[in-house]
Amino acid sequence: MIGILLKMNLTFALRIIVVLMFVAISSSMAQTAKPLRGAILQDGTKARIEQVEVRNQRSGQMVYSDKLGLFELACNIGDTLEIQRIGYQSMKTRVQSFTNMVIRLKLTNQLKEVAITSKLASQNFREISNAYSKEKGVFYGGKPPIGLLSPFGGSPITFFYELLGKDGRRVRRLNQLAKQAAKAEEIDRYFNDLIIQQTVPIDSAQLEAFKLKYTPKLDKLKKWSEYDRANYIKSSFEEFKKSNQP
Repeated sequence: MIGILLKMNLTFALRIIVVLMFVAISSSMAQTAKPLRGAILQDGTKARIEQVEVRNQRSGQMVYSDKLGLFELACNIGDTLEIQRIGYQSMKTRVQSFTNMVIRLKLTNQLKEVAITSKLASQNFREISNAYSKEKGVFYGGKPPIGLLSPFGGSPITFFYELLGKDGRRVRRLNQLAKQAAKAEEIDRYFNDLIIQQTVPIDSAQLEAFKLKYTPKLDKLKKWSEYDRANYIKSSFEEFKKSNQP
């Protein structure tokens, strides 16, 4: 009888040990998760892309990039991120560190081919939108006027096709990307690599990380004088150096 009790206690103890080990491993994995910050740009340009879906395949957590193409997502080292957005090629990337990540998405060939040249990104987006609108018969940029619902000379079919159809949604998104690119281009007039490097002794390899963290809002840049902008770059660079010290 004593032998049976001892055997039962040993089995129970082993179960407890296994459970505690599982909890410890799970806790350790959870503790390694940290916020990863990044920016998503159109490949070959400086245009930031908003509303890009960034999904952590391990945890299933998902976020969308904001108007400046920025995102933040809790990750572990070794996690795989899946990035996708209509009009761009989906991609996957592995998390290797918690330094700010820059992701560059390539346009897909879903749209009728439009040559991407050295033109401004905003102009390229407008040309793609115009070509797609012409091909799909989207006449109002995906934002049809309410007058189309009138029974006297209106066109309710056109109204609902553009407002609710996938082609209308895609044109609206392309036009939104064109506006976003135009804003990024205007910011770049005031806050670009050349201006930053003329103001502070920053290494070229650090420029993207610096701009990712310290690019000001456009309304501020328009109000600042050159003196104000230079002071901002200098103080931001000092903070940037401190945060990157080992």
